[in-house]
Amino acid sequence: MALKLLAIDLDGTTLNSQGEISDVNKTHLQQVVASGVRLVVATGRSVHSASSFLEQMGVEEAYIVSLNGAAVFKWGDLTPLMTIKMPTALVEQVVVSGDLQQVNTYFSTVLNSYILVRDESLLTMFAKNSELTTVETLADLGDDQSQVSKMLYCTKNPAILAELVAKIKDLPVAAVKPDEMCLEITAQDTSKAKGLQFLGEILNILPEEMAAIGDSENDFEMLQFVGNGIVMANGMPHIKAIADYITLSNDQDGLAHAIRYLLE
Repeated sequence: MALKLLAIDLDGTTLNSQGEISDVNKTHLQQVVASGVRLVVATGRSVHSASSFLEQMGVEEAYIVSLNGAAVFKWGDLTPLMTIKMPTALVEQVVVSGDLQQVNTYFSTVLNSYILVRDESLLTMFAKNSELTTVETLADLGDDQSQVSKMLYCTKNPAILAELVAKIKDLPVAAVKPDEMCLEITAQDTSKAKGLQFLGEILNILPEEMAAIGDSENDFEMLQFVGNGIVMANGMPHIKAIADYITLSNDQDGLAHAIRYLLE
């Protein structure tokens, strides 16, 4: 069946280890769009961050599944097509469980981002960008306290994240690790696959007409949902285990290699 939609993860997939898109990857993404295939950036990042990378790609049209599937946008329009929020009481429960001094906490609404800093040294590893507003308590989010769609915990001590996962295991949340030092938390059943399912319904595209490329736990459901799930060579072992195809690493222009495989 002909490919009609391609979903690409950003970190560890489209971006190299310097956080950049290579010229080779840009060229191949432009070819995808020129061929009539719908391009979707599916990421844990915000719509603003995803949009900046789409500008770099040099494509004219795309969709964005942001915050691990908690929001869907048509690129260029900040009015979301679909959103999933965490209930305020649930956010409060997670905050109590994750009140740890070695961990920085990020709160993301569909359009806004906040950070609660407990370890300043982490900011050298996870930079505080201009999108982020610093807060000291959850109450500092104001009206956005009831609009949180995703929480992110970052630490230098991965054992802390394992402890946090154990604490929240009975809560109605989806908790995934994009890497060893971060834990992403959204409302239960939120995933990049949900975002693609929504887009498939409005664009009249079947899952078997979709392909996705990713590398980590927040890509798991998406890679299973589509007809062709491609995992980077640098992907997590249990993610590579479900791949239909394993491409090169992100530092070897693995995205371009995967696109050539899909379009042949």
